[in-house]
Amino acid sequence: MVGAAEGDALAVVTFHLGEQTFGFGAEWVAEVVPNAWLSRPPALPAMVAGLLDLGGVAVTILRGDLLLGLPEQRFGLDASMLIMKGEGHRVGLLTGRVNGVRDLQSCRYLPVDPAQNFQGCLRAQLLHDGLVVHLLDWNKMLGAEEQARLSEFQARGAERLTLWRDAAS
Repeated sequence: MVGAAEGDALAVVTFHLGEQTFGFGAEWVAEVVPNAWLSRPPALPAMVAGLLDLGGVAVTILRGDLLLGLPEQRFGLDASMLIMKGEGHRVGLLTGRVNGVRDLQSCRYLPVDPAQNFQGCLRAQLLHDGLVVHLLDWNKMLGAEEQARLSEFQARGAERLTLWRDAAS
């Protein structure tokens, strides 16, 4: 590994969006969920794919393609959702196929200047067996206003799930 910053992940969860491969440090990914049915309440922005009922907890699922400024994609049965760790609310990211987990030690690490990309969310380029992985920083993916709106959607989703559970009782 060349040039990795102290505190970097030891492993990277890699996934496809379009023709590109991206990754997050494994310390940010709580779990990987196969593509599933999402509820889509009215008035959600295009960035939100929908709400996932994950064990009775409403998880807001964001579209990875739109979040990263890529052309809009169609997600098929091989798509996955990365459920991310975070404080307060749970957030997921709809992605293409998840490749798996790579050991960061086996990759060549090429740091990227945070001032040269949107919100500094691209940390590095990883090179592994001819594959280029764009290593993303989950902490910098969403701005403060986006995080506030996500909290609002999360609260709405939790209310909806409670109504469904109450109706079933």
